Amino acid sequence: MRSYLSELVGNAALRARIGEDIAKGSFSHAYILEGDEGSGKHTLARAIAMSLACENRQNGDEPLPCGHCRSCRKILSGNCPDILYVKREEDRATMGVNVIRELRTDVPVLPNDLDFKIYLIEEAHLMTVQAQNAFLLTLEEPPKFVLFLLLANDASVLLETVRSRAPVLRLQPIGDDMMRDYLLSPERPAVAHSAKALAEQHPNDFAALLRMSDGRIGRALTLLEEKKRAPLLARRDTAQKVCELLSHGNGGTELLSLLYAFDKSREEATDRLTCIRDALRDLLALTLSDTAPLVFFTDREAAEDLSIRFTSASILSRIKATDEALHALSINANVRLTLTRYHNRLTA
Repeated sequence: MRSYLSELVGNAALRARIGEDIAKGSFSHAYILEGDEGSGKHTLARAIAMSLACENRQNGDEPLPCGHCRSCRKILSGNCPDILYVKREEDRATMGVNVIRELRTDVPVLPNDLDFKIYLIEEAHLMTVQAQNAFLLTLEEPPKFVLFLLLANDASVLLETVRSRAPVLRLQPIGDDMMRDYLLSPERPAVAHSAKALAEQHPNDFAALLRMSDGRIGRALTLLEEKKRAPLLARRDTAQKVCELLSHGNGGTELLSLLYAFDKSREEATDRLTCIRDALRDLLALTLSDTAPLVFFTDREAAEDLSIRFTSASILSRIKATDEALHALSINANVRLTLTRYHNRLTA
C-alpha cells in the first residue's frame, strides 16, 4: 500500500485522504489547515507542497512525496521560490488588509520554478474581518497555478464565506506512545540524544513531558529545553500537592501558603489553577471508571490510590470552585482575594 505524507506523524486517515486526492489530481485550490500551536500545520503544508511538486507522484511504487527527487529536495531545503509565506506585519497583533493587498498584487505573477505557487498564510485566524473580505475575491477565483493553505489554530473564527471556499483539514493530537517513539527515533539524532538523556536520568519528567505536550510534536520539542520545561513541571507539582493535601483533609495554612505562592501574576495563577483543574478531572474520571483516559497524571496506579480518598461529589465541588476562581481571574478580580476565596471553597 502506498505511503502518503509520512513526514507528518499520526493522522493516518488525513494523510491518506490528502495523498490520494493529490495522486488523482483532485486536490482543491485552497484549504484551511487547523490545529493547535505545534500540532504539525507547517509540516503538513510542506508535505502537501512536496507531494504536489513530486516528480514521482504518478509512480505508485514510490511514497508520496518521494523525498528524493529534485523538486522534493528543493522544497525540503526551504529554497523553492514558489512556496511563499504570508505573515502579519511586525508589531501587529492581527493580520491587516495591507498584507492581503500585497498578496493580491503578487498572485498573478507566474511561478518561477514549479508549475504552481503555494501561499502559506500564517496565523490565518488573526486576519481581521476587513482582511478576510479583501481576500475573498482572490480566494474565490485565483489563477489556475495558485494554491492557498491557511494555517489556523481555530478555523471557526474565520468568516463563513472564507470557510466555504477552503475546506478544513483538522490535525489530531498523537498519543504518548507515538510521541515517545518520535522523540527517541534515531532518524533525528539531536532530538533523540536529548530525549534519551531525559528519559534515562529523569523518567518521571520525561513521562510528564509526553503528557504536557498535549499530543503536539512542536510543543514536545520545545519542552525538551529544561528552561521551558521547568515552570510547567513546577505547576504540575503544585497541582499534585493540592490534591494530596485535600485527600488528607488538610486544608489549613499549608494549603493556603501553597496557593499564595503563585499569586505573583494573574497569568501564573491562571496556569496553576488550570493544572489543578486537570488533576481534579482525572481523579473524578477515576471515581467513575477504572479505565478512564487521563490527561494529567502519568502514574495511573498512584492516581487511582489518590482518587479513592475522595467522593465524586467532593471532587465535583472542587472542580466548580476552580472554574469559578479561573473565571474571576479572567475578569480581572484581585489575585490574592480570589485565591483566598478559592481556598475557602476548597476546604468548605
